[in-house]
Amino acid sequence: MKGLVVYYSATGSTKKIAKAIWEGMKGVIETDLASVKEISPQAVAGYDVIGIGAPIWYFREPANVRLFIYNMPSLEGKMCFTFCTHGTAPFGIFYSMVPALQKKGLTIIGWADWYGGVEQVLHAVKPYFTDGHPDEIDLKEAETFGREMAERALRVAAGEKDLIPEIRRGSKAEPTFRPPHTPGEEVGSGDSFFEPPPRPQRKVNLEKCRYPGCTACMDNCIVRAIDFSVSPPVFKKSCINCSLCDRICPEEAIEIDEETIKFHRTQKKIDMTRCIYPECTLCVDHCPMNSIDFSVNPPVFKNNCEGDDLCWVICPKGAIEITNLELTHGKLYNASVQSREKHPFLQYLAEAEAEGKFRRLVPMEDIGWDTPVFKSQKLPRFVIDE
Repeated sequence: MKGLVVYYSATGSTKKIAKAIWEGMKGVIETDLASVKEISPQAVAGYDVIGIGAPIWYFREPANVRLFIYNMPSLEGKMCFTFCTHGTAPFGIFYSMVPALQKKGLTIIGWADWYGGVEQVLHAVKPYFTDGHPDEIDLKEAETFGREMAERALRVAAGEKDLIPEIRRGSKAEPTFRPPHTPGEEVGSGDSFFEPPPRPQRKVNLEKCRYPGCTACMDNCIVRAIDFSVSPPVFKKSCINCSLCDRICPEEAIEIDEETIKFHRTQKKIDMTRCIYPECTLCVDHCPMNSIDFSVNPPVFKNNCEGDDLCWVICPKGAIEITNLELTHGKLYNASVQSREKHPFLQYLAEAEAEGKFRRLVPMEDIGWDTPVFKSQKLPRFVIDE
């Protein structure tokens, strides 16, 4: 049996966990380790048990990981486990990822999540509630998890099918298997965790769209909200605004009106008087969706940009500017500070701590309520793990 641990990591937390899982697995079976940029989706077919990991973005896996899964071949008869890192809200990612993996024929034999520091969420306070994770204890747990997954895979392959865990769904599922919200739900209904945010009105530009030759948006919609049975296509009320369709469309055919997008997504531009490209290519090298186009002058950010703002925090020259910073992250930060006494994330962490699922490494008195990431003046704001 041969194993693979494949992952995407923005700031290094998921990479550390992935490496620890690999360390645990390779003591049991031959196992390789690779990022989604280092291995092709087709190459996954050469393995018997596959671990796929990512950070949680927008209560789902990043779009580059989603595309990786979407482009994998049929893997009928093979086994898979998932893992993730997150800040305070471990919600939604396996609800999104696992069905996509099961569509490839994979049998899910396990899953796990770990806390990580928060570096590129610009409205997050700094120091953040979960900074310091993953630490040595987390990494030891990840190594143990990897060993357990390899051992379980061997036993399942030998016929012990009862070791395949049941995946709970609905209101009784663990957080990672529950959607973050259901549009129109009543507050406190217990079916999800968040008030539905304002949902941008999307439309499909039929002059750009290649349907039915391309069905990527429909195939990857977590809640099957895109209806091409009518013309023009419509986005149903079930849409949870995860933005996967915007990111994944190869023709940039899914559009949001300009007025709404000012509040919905950071708008970036590059100051070429500061930028030292091609001497420095950090932003391009670490962009998960290859969204930064330096083939034109001035460079542009494509519509598939995930909006995670990693490029902004790692730029050593401060050359990347966000023109609507106050309308996006400033607004979110102000709302967070105003509700600090009742901040929902603090409640989640307190509950997780009481259950022994979270270890606080940053004392409450050290939380940087007055120093959000987007106000940082140091350059670079974060040194990327190469």
